[in-house]
Parts: sequence; C-alpha cells; structure tokens
Amino acid sequence: MKIDKKYKGIVFSCLAAIFISVPISFIMVIINYGFRAGFLMAFLKSALAGTAISIPLANIFIPLTERIVRKVVEE
Repeated sequence: MKIDKKYKGIVFSCLAAIFISVPISFIMVIINYGFRAGFLMAFLKSALAGTAISIPLANIFIPLTERIVRKVVEE
C-alpha cells in the first residue's frame, strides 16, 4: 500500500523529524546521563518528547524553508 502523492510533504516532514530527533535524543542522553541503569527509559522519554516537538516544527519549517530557497537560489 502506498500513500497518495498529495501527502508527500507531510510524510517527508514527519520522517525527517523522526530520523533527526531520535539520534539526537540518543546522543544527548549518552552525554547527559551516560550508560547506566535507567538509560533505556531516559532515551525513550527523550525520543518521544523530541519527536512530539519536531514533527509539528518540521511540518511548519520545511515548506517555509523550501519557499525561501526558491526565492534566493537561481534556477
């Protein structure tokens, strides 16, 4: 099953947000908490919060960024 092409922008933004926020959460938990008891739960909470924040932001700012780039870059 494929998703209709009219949802391409939303799917792209959501996947980009997930692929960026989850690894960042992982690294930040390692830096701030370290590998110790409770690491997995701390990572999952951080990844969930990061994803919940980044998906709406990506859906706002990726299309905005595309419009800005189209205006400032020559064809």
